[in-house]
Parts: sequence; structure tokens; C-alpha cells
Amino acid sequence: MTRLKAEWPFFLCLATAAGVIALPIAVNALPYQSLVGLALFLITLSAIFRVTHHADELAEMLGEPYGTLILTLSASIIEVAIMITVLGHSESNSTFVRDTIAATVMITVGLMLGLAMFIGAFVHRQQTVNTEGAMTYLGLLIPLAILTLILPNFTHTSTGPTLAVAQEIYISAAAIALYAIFLFIQTRRHRQLFKDRAAPEPLTFDPETPPRKHKRSHSRQELLTSIGWLIGNLLLVVFLAEELAILIDDQLEAKSLPAALGGLCVAMLVLAPECLASINAALKNRLQRAVNIALGSGLATLSLSVPAILISALLMGHTLMLGLDPSQMVMMLATLWVANIALATERTNLMQGTVLLVLFLTFGFLIVVP
Repeated sequence: MTRLKAEWPFFLCLATAAGVIALPIAVNALPYQSLVGLALFLITLSAIFRVTHHADELAEMLGEPYGTLILTLSASIIEVAIMITVLGHSESNSTFVRDTIAATVMITVGLMLGLAMFIGAFVHRQQTVNTEGAMTYLGLLIPLAILTLILPNFTHTSTGPTLAVAQEIYISAAAIALYAIFLFIQTRRHRQLFKDRAAPEPLTFDPETPPRKHKRSHSRQELLTSIGWLIGNLLLVVFLAEELAILIDDQLEAKSLPAALGGLCVAMLVLAPECLASINAALKNRLQRAVNIALGSGLATLSLSVPAILISALLMGHTLMLGLDPSQMVMMLATLWVANIALATERTNLMQGTVLLVLFLTFGFLIVVP
């Protein structure tokens, strides 16, 4: 009974989904669109937090890096579903995919990593990170971000900041192949590169504090229960997020707001639980887990979400505008460069996190005031 009470977001989302299906008209045809959108946003967000909770439970049962992988893959599934929905709903919004992908990279590297470094350093003064693992993430993030969001501005086969079909297929295959090799390294060959090597939390008076456990014992029933709740919540989130994405797209168009705000809103919704999880890890002096969550989410988007959406758009007959505007391109490259410098030192401090946060805020400001 206690477990069922804790799963109230699932039942709330289930009732909402049933109501949406039973409606005689589409959700975006209802009156008071802003209130409907806000309610749907909060209901969907509650289920996303439960997805994160069950992913964290699986992380404790299976140990790192499997827990982080489950979390990032769940976010990618939601993200792809939303982008495909908006593509099918509004053919005129050809930049929505680009805006969502760019916002995801900036949120994961600028906001999530910056906040984790800032808050962690504020509480613990300095924190350590496994440099080899962090550099492995960035060694994939940077080239994939360039191939997806910057290269289209400089190709000549297609018109505008787009990719030709052959180029889209090539980049999709390269991204999937690189991610497959990365998973092999992360889960098999070099698992130690992604494990937390920090000392026990310094907020204790006991010098004999035992080392942290990254894996707890569990029964098969507990494992299957967590997986079941995770899948159930994930399915409901995908359904409701698709309805929410249509509402956001319509509202932005009706109120003549910058189209890039839609991608930023969707990315914030999808990544909100990961953001809180990374902050929580930093507060517990587990910066490596925060890095795994933040950079892992960005990498999953570029390696899995991008190929999925490129192939889907190709099948749907849509042409995607992928190349970033000059100001956004500068902000993304600056953020990736600063993150690379910050993580290469192995020990992080307040200044590094502050710079990343300022770069993210500048990115958001330039969307509103280009």
C-alpha cells in the first residue's frame, strides 16, 4: 500500500491520459490553452520525476554506470517522441529539432554541469572528478555537436543550413557506431574510468567512515518491480509529452514568441529530473556521478536521439534546418571549450561552475534578445 501511495503520479497521469483519449476534441482545441498547458506540464513533470526515481533505484541495484545509462536512455526516448510529434504537427517549424538538440547540449553542459560544480564547490570547497572518464564524454560530445549543429552551415550539397540525405545517413551511422564503442568502454573495457574516486564525504567527524557503496543487494522481485514502474511511467510520459509539445508549439506561434523557446522548454521538461539528480550527487560529494548524468544525457541526445529523428524526418519527407545561428554557434563552442578546461584539472572549484552558468544564461538571453 505504501508503494502504491508513492506512485500517485502514475495514477494521476493514467487518469489524465484516459481523459485526453476520451475528449471529443483535441487538447489544443480546448479553451484556456495556457492553463491547460501548465496543468499538463506539471502532471507530466511529476511522472518524469518518478522515472528518475526508479532509474536511481536501478542504479543502486545494478551499480554504475548502468543506472546512469538507464536514466539517459529514458530521457532520449521522451525527447525523440516529442520531436517526432512536433514534426508531424507543424511542418512550418523546421528548426524545432535543431533548437531542442542545441538546448539539450547547453542545458547538460552549461546548466547541469555548471550547477553541479557550483553547488558542490560551495558545500565542499573543492571536488574531484575522474578526468579520463570526463574527457571520454567530451571527446564524443564535441565532435558530434559539431557534425550535427555546425557542419550543416558549411556543406554545399544541400541548400541552407541543412544536410543532404547521404550526409544525414552517414552522420547517423557514425553517431551510433561511436556510441556503441563508448558503451563497450563504459560498461566493459574501462568501467573504472566512470566510477567515483572521491574520498568519503568530508561532512563527518568520524575518520573511519567506511567507503560508499555503489551497489546494494536486491531481490529479483525488487528489480522487476522497479523496471515495471519505470516502463509504465515512461509510456505515460511519452503520451502526455506529445500532447504538451503540440500545445507549446501552438502557443508560441499564436503569441509570436521566438521559436527557439519551444526547444528550450521541451529540453528543460525532459532534463529537469536529471538536473536535480546531478545537483543531489554534487551535494553528496559525488561529482563523478553528476558528470556521468550531465554529459551522459547530452551524449545520448547526440548519439541516439539525433539518428532517430534524422531517419524519422527522412521517412516523413521533412527537411530539417540543423545549422545553428552564428550567436548560438559561438555560445555552444565556448561552453564546450570551458567544460573541457574545467574537467581537465581533475579538481573543480566555484569559478568553473560560475563561468558555465553564465554561458548558459547568455545562451538563453540571446534566444529572447537575439
